[in-house]
This record gives sequence, C-alpha cells and structure tokens, in this order.
Amino acid sequence: MRKTLHKWHGWAGIIFMVPFLVVCLTGSIIVFKKEIDAWLLSDLAYMEPTDQPRLSLTELNRQINAQLPDYEMGSWEIFPAGHDEADRIFVIERGTDEWSKSYLNPYTGEVLSAPAEPGHYLTDWLVELHYTLLLNDIKGLDEHLGLIISFILALFLVFMGISGLIIYRRFWARLFTLRWNQRMLMVFSDLHKMFGTFASPVLLILGITGGYYSAIIYYEEWKEHGDGAEHHIMAKRLYADDLNIDALVIDSQQRIDGFKPTYLLYPFEPELPFTVFGRAPTENPLLSNYGSVSNYDPFTGEYLSTYNLNEQGIGAKTLDSFRRLHFGTWGGLTVKIIWCIVGLIPLLLAITGTYLWYQRRNKRVRKNR
Repeated sequence: MRKTLHKWHGWAGIIFMVPFLVVCLTGSIIVFKKEIDAWLLSDLAYMEPTDQPRLSLTELNRQINAQLPDYEMGSWEIFPAGHDEADRIFVIERGTDEWSKSYLNPYTGEVLSAPAEPGHYLTDWLVELHYTLLLNDIKGLDEHLGLIISFILALFLVFMGISGLIIYRRFWARLFTLRWNQRMLMVFSDLHKMFGTFASPVLLILGITGGYYSAIIYYEEWKEHGDGAEHHIMAKRLYADDLNIDALVIDSQQRIDGFKPTYLLYPFEPELPFTVFGRAPTENPLLSNYGSVSNYDPFTGEYLSTYNLNEQGIGAKTLDSFRRLHFGTWGGLTVKIIWCIVGLIPLLLAITGTYLWYQRRNKRVRKNR
C-alpha cells in the first residue's frame, strides 16, 4: 500500500509540477496584493486619509453614471470614511456582458481610471493567472478550462499533502533530522520530508479552500448557463434611476445590529435584487467581510430578505471562513508572511522530489539491467 502510494505521489508530482508551481508562486505574491497595489497604483487605488466626509452613495452613483455613460454599475466595494483605499467599482459595458474595473474617489466623486478589463493591472493579472492559468479566454478552448484545471490542481494538492503524511507516517520521530554529512540523496530526502511536513497543514487548507472556490464558481455558471443560455447582454439599466441607495444601506444596518456594509451588488441580470453585503458583529477573525446580506427590489427599494451569518450553523460559517483562510488575511502581517513562505515551499519540494524520483528511477533501471 505504501509503495503504491509512494509511486502515485511521485508521478503526480512530476505530472502536475509546472502548473502547480505557477499557482503556488502567484499565490505567494497576491497574498500581498493590497501592499503591491499601494506601491504600484498609489495614484489610483490609495489616497491620503482625510477627515473629509464621503459623498452620499446615491450622489456617487449619479456621478459614476454621468462619467461612464456607456457602462452600467455591476458592483461596488465601499470603505468607511477615513479609509486609505479608493472605492472599487465594477461596471458592465452596454451591449456586452463584459465586466470592467475602475477606481473611485468617494470624497469627490471622481472616477480615477477608465474601465479596464480583468487582468489589466499587475495584481489582477496575477489573480487571473492563479485561478485560471489564463486559459479561459483562449479561443478554441472551453471557457471554463482554467477553472477545471484549478480544481484538479487543488485535488492534487490535497492528495499530495495527505499521501505525504501517510508515506512518512512517523514523520515526528525524525522531523528535525538533516543528515548533511551523508550523500546528496539522503540530504534531499530529509529536506523533502521536513519542509513537506511543516507546510502540509497550510497547503491542505489552501487546497481545500481553493478547490471549493473553483468548484462553486463552475457550479454557479453551470446552473445558470449549463443549458446553453447566453449571458445577459446589458442593454439598459436594471434598477430605478432614483433608487435611494443610502436608504437601502441604512435599512440593512437596522436589519442586523452592528452591521458594516462593505459591498453593493447591482442587478446584472433581470429578476436579480439589489444586494448589500457586509460583516455582522463577530469576534471570529476567520469570518469574511461579505458573509451577511440584505436584498431589495431594485426598482421600488422594497425590502426582500436578510441573511445574517451569525444566525447560521457551523457549516455556513466554515464555508464563509474559506475566503480569509485562502488569502491569509485573517491574522495580519504575520499570517501573510507565513502564507507567502508556505506558497514558496513547493518550489523546494519540486526540486528535491524530482531529484529523489530521478535517482530512484535510475536505481531501478540499473537493477533491472
């Protein structure tokens, strides 16, 4: 059993090594997406903290529509007054189903950048590479191929972590053993076991959470368009021109005591509601900023429903925690550094694992001869 598992472990590592390393290296970088954007996009994504109040959401929405007449709002990431990040707006060009991203100064109402396609900015391009390997937009290929491969790589990561712990099931007995005075095969074997064991808990978390997101995105797409139905082409505004967005946000705060709105999702297809996402009060650092929502009729503003994550069971809270667990944003800079380092460890595992596989293969060949 262990010999067979060892063989599968080695062959899986060889087969998936290149795309897996791409995913791991890009993941290590985008752990610091916020910091990189602050450096590269200092004139767009970030601004000096100020005591000046934000314009009302309704007024900002009006100014966005005036400055981008060929686009309709799709979603809007909002931040509290005094925050150093510019709001991020995601718009859909009329006559298409294509989403674009812009930055907004919430204190002046100025749209700071022309709408740009996903992947236009470096860190967004790295996110696309991380999740889809840039395969989704290649003509002639299945538009979901990138997601499918990402899901397979997540399963591979989980398999490698579990199989490695089974193969070296007494790993704790020699966890800190490094036989530097032995031949290279022994040194590489010790390095592979040591770093693989240290990294396996985080890598398993990344594999499970990453696989979940790839699967859920694919499932939602299949559910909505699996029968061949085309994406909705944005031909007209799908909410009332005089919709009082501030009133909806205030109402959402009254529905959940202590609720902090973080994200507005506009109806991008007919029959969809206007949704206010946010964070309900909690001491759990793993729960995301988007776990609770309130829905409204986009034309009348009538209240429809509320989903309070605090009232849900352990299953819903566990799934919501996947966002922060995957990106390492739940424990400040220390956790980000750990996640970044663990994301680089597969490079060492690939080098040592390939060397071990090659040496053992040569040994078998010589023995057979």
